[in-house]
Amino acid sequence: LMKIASRIVRSSRYIIFKLCSSYAYKNDFYEIVANIHKLE
Repeated sequence: LMKIASRIVRSSRYIIFKLCSSYAYKNDFYEIVANIHKLE
């Protein structure tokens, strides 16, 4: 399991992931989120 140190801030239109700077897979995480967004 990958532990993601993040805080999710929800607004009416956006979900912002504020990731810990030491998170090793940050680029992969953003790529996965982008791919999920493309599915919608």
